[in-house]
Amino acid sequence: MPKARKSSPPATPKRRSQARRQPTAQELSELAPIPETLRPGLDVLFVGINPGVVSGQKQLHFGNPQNYFWKGLFESELIPEAVRPEDGRRLSAEWNMSIVNLVQRTTPSTSDLSRREMRAAVPELCRKITSNPPRVVCFVGKGIYEAFVGHTGFALGLQDDVYDLGAELETQPEHLPPLRRPDSPSDAPFAYLFVMPSTSGRTAAYQNPEKRQYFCQLKYVRDCAARQPDAAPIDHARLAALGPQVRSRYFKRQ
Repeated sequence: MPKARKSSPPATPKRRSQARRQPTAQELSELAPIPETLRPGLDVLFVGINPGVVSGQKQLHFGNPQNYFWKGLFESELIPEAVRPEDGRRLSAEWNMSIVNLVQRTTPSTSDLSRREMRAAVPELCRKITSNPPRVVCFVGKGIYEAFVGHTGFALGLQDDVYDLGAELETQPEHLPPLRRPDSPSDAPFAYLFVMPSTSGRTAAYQNPEKRQYFCQLKYVRDCAARQPDAAPIDHARLAALGPQVRSRYFKRQ
């Protein structure tokens, strides 16, 4: 008689991965703003747009592990060692840089912020910059700088205008920052303005190798600003050589 075939053991049912429950609008509204560390003389003040869900719940700047921000700092040598978002306090304590958000409230997406809400937050950001003068202000996302200056007529990277740290904010037109050209006849101190792509993992227009090049440009600007007024001005040819030379196939034009 032919041998009876052994029946295979019953397959273990696969456990369905449970989708993470998304917080309700009420729960998000109850999250506190992420703490900010400010003081005069920072080498770089980074400006994010607002906390995402992961950042807001963890109370960490750029807290989502898919965000490139902390990797970009290390890969560009802006900081000497790799750190996690949980160690973000070291940015201020050891490397003289810090982070603020334009809008404080947590949202699932930046698309949940209206243009009006972002523009309404500009005066408070200006007060933070003027009261705690940094050498460089870096906007981590093009949309943040659009809200800051109120127009889209700029490119990524180092801006032509600088932030006038000696201006009286009370005399500024509503919701407009005090900007001027660095070569204008003024002895007032200023901060360089730098704009890089968003470091969010959702930003497909720029891939991480390109984002890294903007971090490298920022490092050069930071190093130049830290040596002033004794150092030579920024070499724009050298700055351009550090940046992306060919646009990503994911993004047709800047």
